[in-house]
Amino acid sequence: MKSLVVLALAVMVGIGGVPGQVEVRIEGYLGASREQVKPWKMFQVRIGDGDLQAFALTNLVTLTTTGPTAAEIVSQVQPIKPNFIFQGDDAHLEEIRTSKPNQLLRIVGYTQFGSQWVLVNRVERTAPITGPTPTPSLREKLLGF
Repeated sequence: MKSLVVLALAVMVGIGGVPGQVEVRIEGYLGASREQVKPWKMFQVRIGDGDLQAFALTNLVTLTTTGPTAAEIVSQVQPIKPNFIFQGDDAHLEEIRTSKPNQLLRIVGYTQFGSQWVLVNRVERTAPITGPTPTPSLREKLLGF
């Protein structure tokens, strides 16, 4: 019975511990054009206190088990300008700021439904894409060669 109460409380406040808080992974290209990327949405973002920049959103994933879906978050920030404001550690913001238009960004952070602010806690950048990317075979995916 005690574990059931703890589980119910965890669900009510969300896995992150703050009501309404959602962990998201935002994927896309900073400074790329619609023609280059064919994104889900073209957004305007602000990194820290910087100027507005184009962001080609290719995917948004909610990493928390409760709360809004990715499509709900996208539709909620679509009419707001800038669509996302990234804040957090200067090193993470610098990784976003210095990415090239041909580098895929995966930005993981926390937001709240109804807010355009994202507290960034991790940034991954791919190597710059310079041409058509080969599709690895199943053997290469599983065995690495």
